[in-house]
Amino acid sequence: MGLSILKILGLLNFAVFLVMMLVNKGDKNQLFIKFILLSYPVLAIYLIPILTGFDMICFTFLFVFYKKREQSFREGFVYTVIFVVMLLLVAIGMFLADEGIGIESISDYLSIFPVFIFSKILIDECLEDMDFFYEIIRCLKITLIVSFVFLCLQFVLGVQFSLSAHQNPNIIISDGIRYPSFLSDPQVYSQYLAAMSFICLIKDKEGNNLKVINYVLAILCLLAIFTAGGRAGMLGWAVGMSLMVLFSNANYRITVLVTCGILYLVALNFGDSFAIFKRGGDMSETYDFRHGIWEDAYQIFLGQPFFGIGIGNYAKYVTVHNPDQFWLVENEFIYFDHPESGYLKFLTELGATGFVCIFLFVLLPMFNAFLVYLRTKDSSIILLISAVLSWMTGFYSTYSFGDVRLKVLIITILCLLILSKQRLLQNNTETEEAEPVPQ
Repeated sequence: MGLSILKILGLLNFAVFLVMMLVNKGDKNQLFIKFILLSYPVLAIYLIPILTGFDMICFTFLFVFYKKREQSFREGFVYTVIFVVMLLLVAIGMFLADEGIGIESISDYLSIFPVFIFSKILIDECLEDMDFFYEIIRCLKITLIVSFVFLCLQFVLGVQFSLSAHQNPNIIISDGIRYPSFLSDPQVYSQYLAAMSFICLIKDKEGNNLKVINYVLAILCLLAIFTAGGRAGMLGWAVGMSLMVLFSNANYRITVLVTCGILYLVALNFGDSFAIFKRGGDMSETYDFRHGIWEDAYQIFLGQPFFGIGIGNYAKYVTVHNPDQFWLVENEFIYFDHPESGYLKFLTELGATGFVCIFLFVLLPMFNAFLVYLRTKDSSIILLISAVLSWMTGFYSTYSFGDVRLKVLIITILCLLILSKQRLLQNNTETEEAEPVPQ
C-alpha cells in the first residue's frame, strides 16, 4: 500500500472516531478505550508529521470528549509523581543535547503524553466498573484475530500488502520471508504474539474453564512467531512460560506440556516452512553485527550517562559519530534510530535517570501484582506478568516501542496489573454478597 493510501486509512479511522463520539450518548470514556484497542492496526499511521493516529485520537478525546471520574486511587499518586519527574528529566536532556531539539525530539516528547492520557482513562474506567477488565481482554483477542487474518492475506498477496510506508529490510532474508502481519517489523510482531499468547489464557469473570478457542489462539500465536522468524520473541515466550510453570496451577502446566509437544511435532515435520528455522546460518553473523552496535551504544551512554543525548536524537547522533549504522533501502541511506536494543535506546537517549523512570513504570506494577498473587493465587496475574516478561526478554534485541501499537499493548497490560488488587477485592466482595445467608 502506498503512503497516500495509508494516510487515507489513518484519516478515515480518525473520522470514524469523531463520528462515534458525537453520535454516542453513553459512556464515551469506555468507548474511547475500546476504539483504541479495536482500531489497533492503523494507530501507527502518521496523520501529521509529528503525531500518529493514536496521538491525535488521545489529544482530541482529552480536550473535547473526556468526562472526569471522581475516583480515589492512592496507588496512582506514585505513578503520577514518576511521570512528572520523567517529563522534567527528559526535557532537561533535550535542552542539554549537543544535537539540539529537532522534529524527532519534539515528536517523541509529545508522544509521552498520549500514553499517560490513555493509561489514566483506562485505570479510571476499570475502577468505575471492574467488569471492564474482561471487556479489554476481549478487545485484545479480537485484534489478535485480525492480525491472523492480515497474516493470511500476506501469505496470499505477499509482504507488500502492509500497513507500513516502507518495507523493513529484515523481512526478506536469504532463504525465506519473515511475515510482520499489520505491524512494522517481524521482530515487533513476535513480541506482540508472545505477549498475546498469555492474554488468550485469561479466564472470564466467572472463572469458567477456558474455551477451546482460547487454546487455539495461543497455539496460533506460536505458529505465527515461527513465520515471523523472531528468535527473541520465541525466547520471551519461553521465559514467560517458565514463570507459568513455576507458579500456575496443574491445568496450566498440562497446557504448557501439550503445547510444547505440538510445537515439537510441527518443527520436526514442517520446519522448512517457517522462517525461524531457516535462520540458523546467520545467527553468528547477526550476533556479531548487533554486538558491535551495542558496544557503540554503550560508549554513547558513558559519554552522557545522566541525561543522555536527548530523546529522538539517536539517528542524528550516529549520522555524525557512527556513520556505519545505516540500512540501504531503495538506494537510500537510512540511519538507525535505535541501537538494536530497547534498553540501550533508553540509556543512550534518556540517560540513567530517564531509564530508571521508565522501568519503574514496568517493574512496580509487576512487583506489586506478584505480591497480590502470593495472597490470592489468581492465575490472571501470573498470565499478565508473563506477558510483560516475554516482551522484556525480546526488548533486549529490538526497540519495539518505535511502533506505537506495541507500546499501547504493553501499557494496557501494565494498567491491568496496577488494578489487580482492586479487581480481586471487588470480585471477592461480590462473591461474598452472592452467597446465601445460613438460616
